[in-house]
Formats: sequence, C-alpha cells, structure tokens
Amino acid sequence: MKITSYYFFAFLILIVITSSCKKTASDGNTSNNNNNNNTNSRTGITVAGGNGFGSAANQFYGVASVFVDPSGNIYVGDNVNMRIQKWTPGASSGTTVAGGNGTGPAANQFESVAGIFVDGSGSVYIADAQNNRIQKWNVGASSGITVAGGNGEGDAANQLNLPTGIFVDVNGNVYISDEQNSRVQKWNLGASAGTTVAGGNGPGDGANQFIYPWDVSLDTSGNIYVSDPSNERIQKWAPGASSGITVAGGNGCCHGTNQIDGAFFCLDNAGNIYIGEGERVQRWSPGATTGITVAGTILEGSEANQLSGAGDVFVDGTGNIFIADANNARIQKWPAY
Repeated sequence: MKITSYYFFAFLILIVITSSCKKTASDGNTSNNNNNNNTNSRTGITVAGGNGFGSAANQFYGVASVFVDPSGNIYVGDNVNMRIQKWTPGASSGTTVAGGNGTGPAANQFESVAGIFVDGSGSVYIADAQNNRIQKWNVGASSGITVAGGNGEGDAANQLNLPTGIFVDVNGNVYISDEQNSRVQKWNLGASAGTTVAGGNGPGDGANQFIYPWDVSLDTSGNIYVSDPSNERIQKWAPGASSGITVAGGNGCCHGTNQIDGAFFCLDNAGNIYIGEGERVQRWSPGATTGITVAGTILEGSEANQLSGAGDVFVDGTGNIFIADANNARIQKWPAY
C-alpha cells in the first residue's frame, strides 16, 4: 500500500469502493507464507456495523479508524459521515460522540477523520487531516478544541500538513504523524507549537527519513513507532534518536512473509506489531524478520474469515484484534492469536 498525498482522499474515502491492495493467489510474493492461505480456520465476528454503507446509527460509510477503551467501548472514525461513533459492548447501533455536523472547519465539524485516540477520561482526539489540526472532544461536548495545529497548512512548528496518525501519552502529550512534512511532531500538553521527534529531514528512504508517514504509536519505554508505507516499513525511534531502525518490513512490497503492505498498525503490550494490509492483518513479534497472518486470507471478501479494505487495527489487553474492515462497513473482532 503506497500512501502518497495525491490520493489521500482515495484512501480515506474511496477505500469503501476498492481494496487498498487487491491481491489474488497468483500475484505478489506469497508462496513462502504458510499462514497466507485461502482456508484460514480463524474467523472474526462483527461487533459494529455490518449493515451496509450509510449514515444510520447502525451503519458506517468509510471506516477510517478504530479504538477500544478498557471498558470495551468501540470508537469508530466514520469518515464519509464525518463523525466518531461509540458502540458499547453488545450494542446493535452506535451514538455520535464527535462530529456528525457535515464537512467543514468549524469547531463541531471535520474535513476528514484520519486517526483517533481515546484517553483515560474518555476524551476523543481526532486527526482532522484536511483542516491540519488535532481536535479534542471531551465527554458530552458538542464541539471540539484544537490541541495541535489549526494554523493553516505548513511546516512551521505551530503548523501541520495533513496529520494522519495520533497517539496521546499518559501526560497528555500528543504525537502526530505529520504526513506531508515527513515528520512526527510532539505537542506537549497546552503547547502552542510542536517539536520534531522523528523525521523532518525531507522525504526519502534514509534511516532519518520517511515518505509520508501515516501512523504513530509509543511503547512503555517511550520508543516511537512510525509506519512509513511508501518505504514499506515500520520504523522505531528511541527517545532522542536522530534516526530510526526498521522493525517490520523494509523488503519492498507486498505479500511475502518479510514484507508489509499497510499504513495502519497497532502495538500491543508485548511489543508485537499488528499491521492492517487490506485483506489481512500481519503480526510481527519483537525482533522478528518475518510476519505471520493473524486475521484474513490472501483473498478479500465478506465471509467471517475474510477482510476487504482492512486498515486500522486495535489490540485490547487480552489480545483480541479489532479491525476496521472498510469495504464491508464493519468492525471485526478476531480472537487473540
């Protein structure tokens, strides 16, 4: 999956029409991956959506992102509907907790819904990419507040240019994949500008560079993980480092066991990296040189063992895997691997 700026909307919106990387059994490098087969015995269950495309409370249109809180509530970035939906455990429909007021730059609107993050108090942070800002919606709020960016498109310290991924640490500091600036910015709580903590050396494939970084996460040691999809790799930057190391992929595209083809990922408590790759989710263990398929098959579809347009991934504390299955307008839950 090569995420480049010229089809940013194709990924966020048209993903509901076509898979991000459509493969069949005969194309791509799959022959060496015993986990990538068409008879995957593992299956998922639909825990949100699955009722076709639309704007009703039980539907999605452009599933862009997913987050699950410790109580099991599922938050979904519903991009075409410009809203964040919250589904309580076992619910048959969701409620809008942010947005839902059409497209625009107002405090109660979004221009796009890229990444989302929910903090311990239930506040929802949204990477509003086309408005070049990060919005925070407190519980019960009817509008959001800008906590990063919002100063126009640019590369100044107080600006962002297509922010996509977002992570909020326990101190309220916000880490942002600043896609068009090929950098990760850290905005301290209450700051009026950010600092570059990864990248920022122009687009490229060097160890100190990214090409349109998409997603970002931190581990408990403060290491920063960044998806660099145009370089087909996940990079890990130690605190204060001036360059990163490749911890998944870096061997070209697409479906070999040592390759990745995705922009969204999730890091679990054990340091395993889960990557959404259109029709499958791959898991890379710490130090591994190859990944294994933990959800989906090499063929996209709508069956219980299939995915189509799988992007964002979230792994809960017991290892259950939640997947934004965009083309099927649903969130799938797969058991721990």
